[in-house]
Amino acid sequence: MVTNTVQDEIQTLKDDISKLRSDVTDLVGMLKDLGLQKVHKTRENIEGELHEQREKLRAEFNRAKARGSDAVDEFEQQVGLHPLGSLLTAFGIGYIIARLSGGRS
Repeated sequence: MVTNTVQDEIQTLKDDISKLRSDVTDLVGMLKDLGLQKVHKTRENIEGELHEQREKLRAEFNRAKARGSDAVDEFEQQVGLHPLGSLLTAFGIGYIIARLSGGRS
């Protein structure tokens, strides 16, 4: 009878260990799923932020491009209105740069 009780307790322990093993496996699976969910959520957040920043950069680039185009148009208009003054200014700036860089004529 004592042997029977010990064997029953050993079997109960084996069953408990088996159930514990199953519970740990389930827990690991749940943790893995939770981790994957967090990874996907973080990835979605990063992709959304990247898209938003890309759109802001594109808008800033377009604004800068428009300002540059406006400046070129303004410059062309000024040169057209004052061709002689523009020519003299360009010559003067070229002369100063040549003198500062050590060029001798």
